[in-house]
Amino acid sequence: MKKLLFILTAVLQAAIAGAQQVDTTGFYSERRDTLKAAAVTVRRDLVTADADKLTYNVQADPKAEGSNLIDILRTVPMLSINGDEEVLLNGSIDYKVLVNGRSTGMLARNFNQLIKTIPASSIKEIQVITNPPVKYDAEGIGGIINIVMARRLKSGYSGSLGNNASAMGSVSGNGYLNAQLGKFTFSANASGMYFPNPTAHGVTDIENYTSETNHYQKLEFDSDNIYRIGSLSLEASYEPDSLNLITLSGWSNFQKIQSNYDITETFWNTDYIKTIEMLEPTARTNRYNTFSGELAYQKTFRNDGGILTFSYSIDGNPNSTDNHIIVNPVLNHPDYHRHSFNTEHTIQQIGQIDYFATLLKKHQIEAGGKYTLRSHVADSQDELWDYAKNEWFIDNSNVNDLDYKQHIFAAYASYGYRFSKLTLKAGTRLEYTLNRGLSKSASGDITFDNSNFNIVPYLNAAWQIDQKNSLVLSYTRRLGRPSVSYLNPYIAEESPYSRMHGNPDLRTVVSDAVTLTYRTSGDKWDLAARTYSSLTGNKIEYLSVVSPDGVKVSTYENAVRYNHIDQMLSFNWNPSDKFSLQTSAMAGYDYYYAPTLDQKNDGINWNVSLSGNVFLWKGAMAYASADARGGEITLQRTFHGVDYEYSLGLRQGFLQNRLILSVSAIMPFQNRYAGPVRDTYTDTYYQHNESWYNPRQFRLGLTWRFGKTTINFKHAKKTEVSDTL
Repeated sequence: MKKLLFILTAVLQAAIAGAQQVDTTGFYSERRDTLKAAAVTVRRDLVTADADKLTYNVQADPKAEGSNLIDILRTVPMLSINGDEEVLLNGSIDYKVLVNGRSTGMLARNFNQLIKTIPASSIKEIQVITNPPVKYDAEGIGGIINIVMARRLKSGYSGSLGNNASAMGSVSGNGYLNAQLGKFTFSANASGMYFPNPTAHGVTDIENYTSETNHYQKLEFDSDNIYRIGSLSLEASYEPDSLNLITLSGWSNFQKIQSNYDITETFWNTDYIKTIEMLEPTARTNRYNTFSGELAYQKTFRNDGGILTFSYSIDGNPNSTDNHIIVNPVLNHPDYHRHSFNTEHTIQQIGQIDYFATLLKKHQIEAGGKYTLRSHVADSQDELWDYAKNEWFIDNSNVNDLDYKQHIFAAYASYGYRFSKLTLKAGTRLEYTLNRGLSKSASGDITFDNSNFNIVPYLNAAWQIDQKNSLVLSYTRRLGRPSVSYLNPYIAEESPYSRMHGNPDLRTVVSDAVTLTYRTSGDKWDLAARTYSSLTGNKIEYLSVVSPDGVKVSTYENAVRYNHIDQMLSFNWNPSDKFSLQTSAMAGYDYYYAPTLDQKNDGINWNVSLSGNVFLWKGAMAYASADARGGEITLQRTFHGVDYEYSLGLRQGFLQNRLILSVSAIMPFQNRYAGPVRDTYTDTYYQHNESWYNPRQFRLGLTWRFGKTTINFKHAKKTEVSDTL
């Protein structure tokens, strides 16, 4: 009974801390305030932590200029990147992504795709919240990743122009413009990128336990993906006086992904005699578009310093997929060509009210309410090519139209009290979810109608032992609501022998999490140790079965009891202003058990990272970083091997550091990289996956900054208030 194997050994993880606050030069961690000709230098830490969250200051990271967001995420404590280039939070892909504290916008909806193309310089900080207080939505089992964008809003005017290119063929450009006239502040940001992924090669071997004729299967593939991305954002604020603030923001984004696959698929019987062989050239075009906007009013009260905020936001997400699946037969298979075109449109509207106040420096109160309406409409058309008539005909058997609405009503309240060295905080969030869906298909209409009521408690105790030592213990509950793609029963054909569909009977996942964090520091170093554990009773898993004809069908089920525990250590050392070193490590234990399938899986996962910066001469800085990870598992899948990456970089400033030239190399000493192999074990089949590609990249970036400004911008503090007293 490994269910109680919750005692972990090794430890080591996380973080990166260390110095270097970026000013207009992008190199020095200084803010200079002049008083009687004396210069005061204030250093901004790379990693900071409070009772509820860990914050990675991207603008204090010298690597940010010329890097993409995925490069920075690899060094953020508690985050890692798996072999499929998905971001993991404490080893889980089930978390909530917020942008500027809200779940709207392109980055929140297409996080794993966009991080490879968004410039890190457009990000202010990354907040990792494993035990979110009740002011945040309860969605996201693993917690919350909050991406705070760099607004660059300042008095006077300022701006920057930048471009990047790589030997791999990617090019990008971006521009910022900021201005302030009296009580009015305005900011605009535009960017675009063309990004071809390196060609990936892979092999998949499957043994089908249910068939003698198609017992063995092999897929050999080459894949190419090209990303085209553009965005535009506008933000404005008006502050009639010191107690009132109005902000208006909006942005749009588009993304087009062109994917081409060359696949060879072969089957053998139990005697290793070839039964089927075919070539499958597949072409897919995905378009993801987003528009969003928010209007907020913030009122500050003189008597208690309380902040009251009203906000309304809208987020639209029209997407489409155009997919061609072609079979050129070699042995025992007919010609086949299917064209699928799907459109989806999601509109999310949020109305919210929040109040926060600290009374007499000892009492903290917080309360609010929120209503979310998510409307989703999907249409699809499938057509097959008639080789005898040389024309298309509509395949109504595989058509699905979906109309789905989700209503979420939420209210929360919390209270905190500060003793001399101990701060206690407790709160509760109530959430009621109402789901209504109608799926129309040739086989008939399917309705899914369910509701959930959840109570989300929160407890936090923070003990400031002395000026250099602190201890924080917190508990919260998290919810995992299935997305529309998980619920939609439409059968999507990935190939003639691979199909997947959603499950309209999925229920909300409930997880309880406890975190214990100890932090200590010296004059030139900082050390943090954190233990995190969570228990989940009905985790959603992606499960597959193979039929005797060799067709694999995959769907989602609330089938798993999931337990997780990990231990993290992070160390940051700053011996001088010219050198800094950050290292982190984590070891965790995962346990999966599905009673209905009588299947379980467990294992230890880990990751380590190391990075350092050194200032060489005036305006010049060199850096190096490396990270490695392993041990990822799910109920049916286990990854074997080590996934790793390393990079080198150099930056040089010119013209009083207004012009910055950056060069970097990612994995420059190898031209073939094979990540961890993946093995899948089920009652009906065994599957083995491995892939490789050329990881070597060389990048060149140039940034020009202009304007004279002093920081003087405010933004509605709906989600940015401090969680500590």
